[in-house]
Amino acid sequence: MFFEARFGRTLPVAFLLALLSQACSPSQSFRPGGGLVSGRSNEIGIALSSIEPRPYVEEPTQRLGQVWWMHALDERWLFTTLLAFDTSAVLGGTALRWDALPGSRLAVSPELELGLFWAAASVPVTLHLWQGTGIYTSPRIGNWGAEVTPFIPVGVTSELFGGFVLRAEAELSWANFQYYNRRLHWGFAVAQQW
Repeated sequence: MFFEARFGRTLPVAFLLALLSQACSPSQSFRPGGGLVSGRSNEIGIALSSIEPRPYVEEPTQRLGQVWWMHALDERWLFTTLLAFDTSAVLGGTALRWDALPGSRLAVSPELELGLFWAAASVPVTLHLWQGTGIYTSPRIGNWGAEVTPFIPVGVTSELFGGFVLRAEAELSWANFQYYNRRLHWGFAVAQQW
């Protein structure tokens, strides 16, 4: 009784905010628009990212990872299971993507992500240079910890052989839309499609 009278309902809210501030979400997408090659319906991948310190703050570089499994539900809808991790937390989530423009040269695929303590909306766009290779971006707005954050990435994807894909991506983010919260994210991913 004393505990509830003294702290009321603020403790659960404070606990939730503490969890949100520590939560790791995928720092980058690594899943370009129109990413599945024609005739394939699955992709499994792993990525490692480095998040550099903000320019006006002394803080350590962060290292994050993610794994995903993307499955085509039909010709236009894809479902992804995501797992994001760092040295102190592991969180899971899902994404639903619609291939609005699944062209051979240009692909546009709006996507919604929802996970444990993260949510995001993005519009992956890929310019295919030739079969299996392209340049992509995936402007996204979501949360980074407890702060709403825009993310602007640019990446390269290339299939080497038999559905084995390499990707590299660099991204800028601005937590809470503040210039002093600008972070550079960069990383590499490998994926297998079948």
